[in-house]
Amino acid sequence: MDGGCCGGSCGGGGSPRPTGGSGDLKHTMRMSMVVNGLLGALLLAAADATQAVSLWAAGLLVLNHAATNGVALAGMGRSPEWRVRLSAVQGAVLAIAAVALVVVAGRSIAGMALPDVPLASLALLFAIGVTVTAATLLFAGRRGTLTLRAIWLCSRKEVLPLAAGLVGLAASWILLDGAPDALVGAGVAAMLLPAAWGLVRGGMVEGVKHS
Repeated sequence: MDGGCCGGSCGGGGSPRPTGGSGDLKHTMRMSMVVNGLLGALLLAAADATQAVSLWAAGLLVLNHAATNGVALAGMGRSPEWRVRLSAVQGAVLAIAAVALVVVAGRSIAGMALPDVPLASLALLFAIGVTVTAATLLFAGRRGTLTLRAIWLCSRKEVLPLAAGLVGLAASWILLDGAPDALVGAGVAAMLLPAAWGLVRGGMVEGVKHS
């Protein structure tokens, strides 16, 4: 799940209907943060065990979603400037991690490293299952701006990169070459860079306004 599923920042999925209340919103965001945090940690552990770059990328993607929820929760009741600063920190960390992952992918391609495809694929299938299950639970308990379209958009942002990782692993298994897996991982990491820059730029603009 993406943090936008709860905050309406996942592509404009909100509706003009009344919201379900701050308590319901916080509960949903906490659930999303915990689920994504645990899933991200699992994916990183699996990546370390299998040396699959696509798993590193998937773990970074999911943990960034958890961080989005955490920043939103931490910013509730605080000034907009505080929330922007927290988001800028999140963006800076995300950018550093994404660039590091691209470097790792390049080294993996150069070293012709072949990941443990069966175990890595199992981890990605589990992640897809968790994401779909979480989206189903959100749909069943949706309120206010948490609409079907918002849930679909947020789930799609997570499921598609995970599915791309499966394709990369399958290609690596067929070709007996780790390059396809590494290329998919680098692609997912590169896709996170614009989001990271947007968060950092928002913090910079806010800093200029108050300087």
